[in-house]
Amino acid sequence: MEKLSHTTESIIDENVERLAELFPEVVTEVREPDGSLRRTVDVDALKERVGDVAEGQRERYQFTWPGKREAKQEAYRQIDKCLRPCPEESVNWDTTGNLYIEGDNLDALKLLRNTYAGKVKMIYIDPPYNTGHDFIYDDDFAQTKADYDAESGDYDEEGGRLVANPESNGRFHSDWCSMMYPRLLLARDLLSEDGLLFISMGDEEINTLIDICVEIFGMSNFRNSIVVRRGAKSVQAQFETCERLGKDFEYVLLFSKKADYRFPTQFKKLASCKKGAWNNHWRGSNRPTMRYELFGITPTSGQWRWSEERSQRAIENYRCLLKDMGTDNPSDGQIDDWYHKKGNNCDLLRLSKSGKPEHYIPPTDMTLLNSSWTDLLVGSSSEIAGLFDSRVFDTAKLTRLITRMMRFCERDALILDFFSGSATTAHAVMQLNAEDGGNRKFIMVQLPELCDEKSEAVKAGYENICEIGKERIRRAGRKIVAEVEESNRQLELGAESKKVPDIGFRVLKIDSSNFEDVSAEPAEYSQRMLAGMADNLKPGRTADDLIIQVMLKKQIELSAPIERLDVDGCTVFSVDGCRLVACFDRDVPVEVMTAMAKMEPDYAVMRDASFAGDDAVSNFAEIFKNYSSITEVEVI
Repeated sequence: MEKLSHTTESIIDENVERLAELFPEVVTEVREPDGSLRRTVDVDALKERVGDVAEGQRERYQFTWPGKREAKQEAYRQIDKCLRPCPEESVNWDTTGNLYIEGDNLDALKLLRNTYAGKVKMIYIDPPYNTGHDFIYDDDFAQTKADYDAESGDYDEEGGRLVANPESNGRFHSDWCSMMYPRLLLARDLLSEDGLLFISMGDEEINTLIDICVEIFGMSNFRNSIVVRRGAKSVQAQFETCERLGKDFEYVLLFSKKADYRFPTQFKKLASCKKGAWNNHWRGSNRPTMRYELFGITPTSGQWRWSEERSQRAIENYRCLLKDMGTDNPSDGQIDDWYHKKGNNCDLLRLSKSGKPEHYIPPTDMTLLNSSWTDLLVGSSSEIAGLFDSRVFDTAKLTRLITRMMRFCERDALILDFFSGSATTAHAVMQLNAEDGGNRKFIMVQLPELCDEKSEAVKAGYENICEIGKERIRRAGRKIVAEVEESNRQLELGAESKKVPDIGFRVLKIDSSNFEDVSAEPAEYSQRMLAGMADNLKPGRTADDLIIQVMLKKQIELSAPIERLDVDGCTVFSVDGCRLVACFDRDVPVEVMTAMAKMEPDYAVMRDASFAGDDAVSNFAEIFKNYSSITEVEVI
C-alpha cells in the first residue's frame, strides 16, 4: 500500500517524464546515495536527438541577471508545507466556491499546482513595482537568523523575508527579477489552455517584466501592453519633476497561455453601444468564396460579412426569435433579452426595410478592444474607503479595471490573484457576478504583511494586509447582496429577478508540515524517540488540517464540499460527494473500514495511527479489494 507523500510534487521529475514521452531514448537511470534509482535525462543523448545546440560561450540572444539560475531552481524546489483551514475567519465555509489563502505566494503556487494546474482561466496580479521604497520577497530561506539580524526587513515564522530594495542596492533589478521569475513560472502551469495573464506595472520595471514574460510564455503569446490612467498619490507627488516628469500612466501587460488564443467576439464589436444595433451585412473585401446567394442577392464585387453556413444559421436564429416573441417586429429590449438568454454567442441576421441584409450587434458598455484604457483611473482608494469609512489601504486598484479584464473570459471562469493586497479582485468577481448572473470563482493569495504602525489601517484595528483583504470581501459581499435584494424588490411585473452571487470564501493559512520530521540516521534514534514516532502528527494539528492536505494530494479542489460523518463513533470525512473518504481516528475498527469501502470512493485514506498493528493495515487493503476494487487506498 502506498504512503501519501507530505511534500509537493517534483516538477523536475514531471519534466523528465514529458521528455520521455517525446524521446524515450534520452531517459536513463542514476543511482542515488541511498541506493535508490532515479530516472533522469542523458544530456548527450538529448543533444544528438535535437541537433545543434547553444551552449558554453557560443553567442546567442538571451535575457539574464545574477541569480537567475537560483530563481529557476526555486520554482522547482519541493516544499513540505500545508494549508490549514480557518472556518472561523471564513464566510459560508460549507457552500462557497471561493478561496482566500494567507501566506507566501510562492509556497501557495507550489501547493496549488497539483490540483489547479490547467484550471485557472485568468490570473491578475499587481506585484511590487520596485520603486525602491516598496518591499519585495527574499526567497533565500536558508539564511540563518544571525545572518539576517544584520539586515533590514521583516521575518515571518518560516524565515522568509520582506526586504526593502533601495536603488543603492547593487542587485536592485536582479533581486526583483529573482522574486518574479519563479512565481511566473508556476503561474503559467496553473493557467488553462485558453487562459490569460494580466499584470499591472509601472515604468520602473515594465521592460524587464516584458522580457521575463516573453521568456516564460513566448513572444507569440504577448498580446498587448495596455495603458491605464493613474492619479498622483499626493499633491507633493504632482510636483516631483526635478529629476523626471510626473507619472500619469501605468501599464497592464496581457499574455495568453497559447498562441492560438482568440479574443471573445464581443471585444471585436462596436464600442459604447448602449442599445442593440443592426449593421449592414456587407464588406468591401473581395473573396470569391464569400460571394453566395443571400436573400436573393449574389454580390458581383465585395463579399458577405460571414460565411454562408454562418449566415444561414443566423437567419434561422432570427426566425426562432420572432417565433418566441410572437411578433414580426420585436422591440430592441425584447431582442436584447432574448440574445442574452442565448449566451451572447447567437448570431442574428435579418432583411432591413431597405432590402439589405443586416446583422445584430448586442448592447455593451465595453470600449473598443485596443491598448488604451485611459477612460479608467486605475487607482481607487476612495472605493475601498467607502467600505471602511477610512483609508485603510492607499494603493487599491479600481474594481472596474478588473471587471473589464474578466469579460475576456467565460462567466464561470476561475480567477487567481496571488498579490491580492486589499482583495480588489475578489470584490470585482462578486460585483460582476451580481451584474451578469455569472458564476466566476476566485482564489486570493496574500502574505500577512504588517501595516505601518502610524497608518489608518492600524488605527482602525487591522494589523496586517490580510485582515484588510478578508474584511473587505465580507463588507463588499454584504453590500452587493443588499443591492441585489433591493433591485429585486423594485422589479416590474414579469421581469426576471437577479441572482445573489457567491459572497463567501474559505480561509486557508500556509503553515509548516502537519507532521514532525522523523528523519534521522539509525545511530541517532533513542527508545524515547521511537516511542514518540507512534504518532508523528504535530501537537495542535487536527483531522481538519489533514483532510485539506489529502484533498490537495488527490487533486480535489479546495472548495469541494466536505462532509463529516459519524460511523460507529468514528469521524469519517466524505469529500466531493464521496469521491474521497478518509478517517484519521486512532484504532479504527474493521466495521468502519468496511463502511468506508461500501461508499465506493475513488480514494480512501487513513493515517498510521489509525491502525492497531500491521494486521489492521493489511485488513484495510483487503476490505477495499472485496468491496471497492477501483478505490485507490493510501496511508498518510
